[in-house]
Amino acid sequence: MAKGLRAVGEDERPADDWKTMSIQEAVLTGDVLLMLRVQRRETADSFAKAGDNTRPQLNNELNKLHGLIAAEEALRALAAEEERRGEGSGSRRTFKATAI
Repeated sequence: MAKGLRAVGEDERPADDWKTMSIQEAVLTGDVLLMLRVQRRETADSFAKAGDNTRPQLNNELNKLHGLIAAEEALRALAAEEERRGEGSGSRRTFKATAI
């Protein structure tokens, strides 16, 4: 059965929008994960076309980006879980220097 159409909000984008977006467009969104994904895609594209002397540098960059993306995804998953359980930043105790 086909899904019905719905109105889309101005701030909504497809989940795989990073696959066609330029790095400039990603930066303008302000979304760190989106920027990292676009940067990884562009680096991977460069890796395929790079000469032998450049590939180790691009490989290192890809490894760093993989780690940064995994860390950002983990942070978002943790925040979503805290939000689901009602433990958002509002209920978390914060440090107050004046309390000492």
